[in-house]
Amino acid sequence: MKQNKYIQIGVIGLVLLSILLIIPLQADNNVEKKKPSSITLDWEEFQKILKLDVDEVKLTWDEFSKLLSMTGFRFKPEYKVEGGNVILTREQFKKLIDKMKPPGREEVTPPSDYLIKKGSYNGISGKKSTQFTALLELQIFKKERKAYLKIPLFREELAIEDIRFDEKPASIITEGGWHYLNTDEVGKHSVRVKFSVKSSLDKGTPGLNFNIPHTPITYVLLDIPKEDMEITIGNAQELQTRASRNHTIVEGYLIPTSEIRISWKKKSVKIAHGPAKIYAELFNLLSIEADAIRVTTRVKMNILQNKITSITLVIPPGYQVLDVTGQGKNIWNVREEKGKELLVLPFEYPIEGNQEFTIKSEKLLPEETMVADFSGFEVMEAIRESGFIAGEVKSDAEAHVQEFKNLDRIDFQKIPSELSGLSSRPMLFAFKYIRHPHNIVVDITKYERAEALSAIIDYARGTTLFNEDGKLVHQFTFSMQNLWNQFLKLELPKDASVWSVYVDGKREKASKDNDGTILIPLVRSQREGEGGSLRSFDVELIYSEPAKKFSIFGKKEQNFPTPDVLINRLEWNLYLPVNYKYIHFAGNLKRGEKVIIIDETLLSGLEIEGARGEPAAKPSPPKEKKDAILGAAGLLSVRANIPISGKNYFFSKKIIEKSEPLNIRVTYVNERVIYWLITLLILIALLILFKIRRIFVSPIKALGRFLSKSLSSMKNCLEPGVLPIVIFVILIISMLLKMHRYHPLIFVVLTLLFVISLLRLFKNQTKQVLEFLCRPLISSLIILLLLVLTPLALIKTRLFQVFVPLFLLLFIAFIASIIRLIISMIIAKSRKKTEGEDKKVKEEE
Repeated sequence: MKQNKYIQIGVIGLVLLSILLIIPLQADNNVEKKKPSSITLDWEEFQKILKLDVDEVKLTWDEFSKLLSMTGFRFKPEYKVEGGNVILTREQFKKLIDKMKPPGREEVTPPSDYLIKKGSYNGISGKKSTQFTALLELQIFKKERKAYLKIPLFREELAIEDIRFDEKPASIITEGGWHYLNTDEVGKHSVRVKFSVKSSLDKGTPGLNFNIPHTPITYVLLDIPKEDMEITIGNAQELQTRASRNHTIVEGYLIPTSEIRISWKKKSVKIAHGPAKIYAELFNLLSIEADAIRVTTRVKMNILQNKITSITLVIPPGYQVLDVTGQGKNIWNVREEKGKELLVLPFEYPIEGNQEFTIKSEKLLPEETMVADFSGFEVMEAIRESGFIAGEVKSDAEAHVQEFKNLDRIDFQKIPSELSGLSSRPMLFAFKYIRHPHNIVVDITKYERAEALSAIIDYARGTTLFNEDGKLVHQFTFSMQNLWNQFLKLELPKDASVWSVYVDGKREKASKDNDGTILIPLVRSQREGEGGSLRSFDVELIYSEPAKKFSIFGKKEQNFPTPDVLINRLEWNLYLPVNYKYIHFAGNLKRGEKVIIIDETLLSGLEIEGARGEPAAKPSPPKEKKDAILGAAGLLSVRANIPISGKNYFFSKKIIEKSEPLNIRVTYVNERVIYWLITLLILIALLILFKIRRIFVSPIKALGRFLSKSLSSMKNCLEPGVLPIVIFVILIISMLLKMHRYHPLIFVVLTLLFVISLLRLFKNQTKQVLEFLCRPLISSLIILLLLVLTPLALIKTRLFQVFVPLFLLLFIAFIASIIRLIISMIIAKSRKKTEGEDKKVKEEE
């Protein structure tokens, strides 16, 4: 029966394997069909077909290999082979089938915390301002932890009336010149903002300009309550203008931008055109660098009365045009005419109205030149040209305005946004001009660049083992940050033998240059989040070097491996043989106070509590010695581990400059020699005392007489009436010396002796003690003490601290009463004794 069951299971496996192989073939043959054939089974039905309730499953080797391949070879159950077939238990076969389930979908990291997918701006112009309603569509991605997200919306220059988040009042803060939306929601949301922008329909410059969030889709609709208006929207594509009841409405989509610029004017009556009138305004930013002055010039023009097909500008002497961008102006050329270089910008079609473009130019500075000038670009045939000039420094140089002509200095707060938006650096100077010619001369002082640290060791820790037979083994770990350094250079002893090198947990191979310096390849430190600090990584080095054996006495000197980078903090543990006394330590490192004796353990990965001068427990070796020796999986070779033991001495230092030598010198002597010297000194002292023994005879006799006299007083202290007082005084002294904290056993013994002495004293006076305790005053004090302090102590309230002084007073009164009782008993006893002696004397007489 069992064999028949195996045969049935094998047949079922073959049928399933045939189905798995036939279905893909049928799918390939029916590619031209709209829907490929497929078989869908519920997992429970699939388990029933496989008959997972049987005790054992028999599979051929091909079937077993096929199932393993479908798990991705991530799981391989235990199995046995009989007659060329694989035999699995029911539990093993079920685990194998479970591994064939499709893995869950991997979570994809979002491109950013949020996206503003679309922005719509609907505006209605009034006499003094334009009212806008902006609708922003947000997509906020799921965050790793619950936290509020700050989303910048608009600059604070806008007069905002209302902000709604999903049609509910939004949480808004203003900082850094921006209005921020605060939310902890995720998913799709909408933001509706109502604001107004200053504009005019009748007076001033007709138009408006404001910043918006950068969106891939931007829709603008503006309603102006006037007829026959010509409206222009910057960066707009295919504007549609229509008239409706004495209103002019314009709408269109903008290319991705962070600014909306709208201007309008009354449609001009068609008259005979004269020559075009050009009004220009230039914004020049001078970026002073070590080798050149680079200029970014933003040109804004208003072309009236007629259209033009090109524009020509005079290039400042000595400057070379690099690029011209803006509104399709990608074609430009430079020609020379009458000793001047001219920049010619041809247009694809005749243009008029507002036009903008940006010119980038530069002037190279020879090393001997320390003065540079700038006379500005000049728009030829312009009716009126004005502009601004500002400067910034982008290198290791200092710039000062030496002289200027036909320029007016302006305050930094009055720099136009068109100019301040060209740079994020602080401006050094700012000027305004209203006509040509003008000129500015800048004096440039170059400085030698101070190289910043490209690598630093935050924390260096080392362990050095001195063997008594002369071998030296070192393990050093450097926790460091690195930006550009390719190698960490270490100066080791010439006869040092490197055992292993690990960088950021991975095995590396060290090199050696012609000077014998060890070169360890480094990795680059990664930043923890956007704008975060650099992540540190560890460089681990283990090496050994030969040394002389420890003699009876002598000196040992050891140098720390000298790196070529700065060390913030260094800690060094030295393990020296136990059988020696270390008399003196010298060097340029600070020594810790405590000395720890370590039994034999493994050096790699060892951390000792109290290594900085605190007492420490004995460290235990790793639980899995095999794993500790083999190290991390996948490395080139095994990780070296060193058994260490001996006396641990701790040294430290802070702020070690690059290539600064660090060394420790220790003077030692064998402990056997010290023991023999102490024994010899004791013998010599005894011999001297024997020679001068007669000198000590009289002091010893005097001491004996003193002790014999004080013996009677000591006997009096042991009397039942005196002993409790003596022990109580000793208890008070021990409490003042905090013996109950440092030597609790001695304090407990003294307390027990005090109780026993009281019992001994009151052995025959039980009745008197009870009468004393039952006195109204004493019993009232005891009851009050118990009723007040016990509940307060149980509930541990602050009121208990208030009653502590009262408790002390009651305790002192109670002790005083006991002492008074003891004194009265002693007096009564002594009086009784005296009376007995007097009676005896009388009887004798």
